[in-house]
Amino acid sequence: MNADLENTLDELGPAYRDVVARLKVARDVEPRTKHQGHGLESTSPALPGAGTLLWRVGYLAAASVVVALGLSVFMRGAANAPQAQFPSPNAYTAAYVSTDEALEAIVTTQRADGSWKNDFLTQQNAAALRASEDERMRVAYRRAVRYLRTKGLLPLTDAELKARGAFAARTLANG
Repeated sequence: MNADLENTLDELGPAYRDVVARLKVARDVEPRTKHQGHGLESTSPALPGAGTLLWRVGYLAAASVVVALGLSVFMRGAANAPQAQFPSPNAYTAAYVSTDEALEAIVTTQRADGSWKNDFLTQQNAAALRASEDERMRVAYRRAVRYLRTKGLLPLTDAELKARGAFAARTLANG
C-alpha cells in the first residue's frame, strides 16, 4: 500500500485495518475448482470431472426425451393431417382423405363408364380406392382402371397421390 492509503486507513480506525488484512489474505488463497460452471464440485478424487459427466448425461437424457416427445407429436399430426387439412372434402380433395366417408363420396360420384369429371380426378380417385378392403370400393377401382387403360393412363402411385395431397394442403393453407 502507498502512503496515501496508509493515512486513509489510520483515519478510519483500527476496525478497518482488520478488514484490509482479510482482503489481502483472500487474494493469496486459491479458489476451489468449479466444473463447467455448473456449481458442482468434484467430491471424489478418483473421478475428477464426475460432476461434469453427470450433468452431460442428464442433459443428453433430457434432450432425448424432448426429441422423442416432439417426434411423437409430429407423427401423430402427420397421421391426422389429411383429415385436419381437408375438413370438408370436395371432389378434388376427397382422394387425399382416407376415411370411409370420403371413399363413399368418391364411389357415389363415379360415372357408369368408371370415370369421374375428368382424367385428373379419375387417376387420383382410383389410387384412393386401391387401398380399400371394401368389396364395393374394389369394384369401383377395377372399373376406374379399365376406363384409364382405354385412355392409355394408369392410376396414380401412392407416392404421387401423397405428393398431390401435400401440394393441395399447402395451397389451401396459403390461400
